[in-house]
Amino acid sequence: MSPAILALWNDYPAAMAEEYDAWHTFEHVPERLTVAGMRAASRYVSAAEKESYFTLYELESLEVIEQPSYLDLVRNPTPWSQKMRQHFSSVLRIPGEIAVRAGSGIGGATLVQAYSVESGKAHASIPMMEETLRQLMTQTRITGFQVALAEPNQVYEVFEQDEATDPDTVNVVIIAEGTSVEALSVMQAALTRQIEHRLEPRKRLRSDLFKLLISYRGEDFPSHRSEIDTNTMWHSGDHT
Repeated sequence: MSPAILALWNDYPAAMAEEYDAWHTFEHVPERLTVAGMRAASRYVSAAEKESYFTLYELESLEVIEQPSYLDLVRNPTPWSQKMRQHFSSVLRIPGEIAVRAGSGIGGATLVQAYSVESGKAHASIPMMEETLRQLMTQTRITGFQVALAEPNQVYEVFEQDEATDPDTVNVVIIAEGTSVEALSVMQAALTRQIEHRLEPRKRLRSDLFKLLISYRGEDFPSHRSEIDTNTMWHSGDHT
């Protein structure tokens, strides 16, 4: 089994940002990390002035998100989750297997790029992408990276995917971490040009800088969703 990721992008209304932050922090991600094989998660917000978010789960394999315990979370949301699902927009969900990764630690910011690429070209470009990213590490531009390959955008039963992709393509997700948004922004344009020159993507699905909000380790959470305390201060206060 290959190590894998589950990458998710979404927008959320600014008027509900406070509740979204409480729900995502205290219920949504902790619930997911009760699933066996969910190793860790990191949650980010756009570095730009907009309510766009990125969540990255580290998986033992893609089989993790096919388990009954994970599907139970998807198909039987709590009342709070059911409420919050109604307001998602611009959703992109990509589960993929790691092709290459390097570095250590969790940076304060990340550059995340996702492309739809002709299958043969995507696989052939992995060595080039690894060489480019490793060079950036030696120049202290980034602290670590990972590149994942995924099936074309699949139907997801909770949300409609933001964009359709062709069946003869794969999705390529490139995640480069750094100490700050400023550090990553210096090399963003040059890195994007190099990668897109080699990949010749059919579509650029995402290319965004994000700030880290919180990171979690799967081992810190119980083994069943029933043990997650969702009685947060949001529900005990005056919010509706």
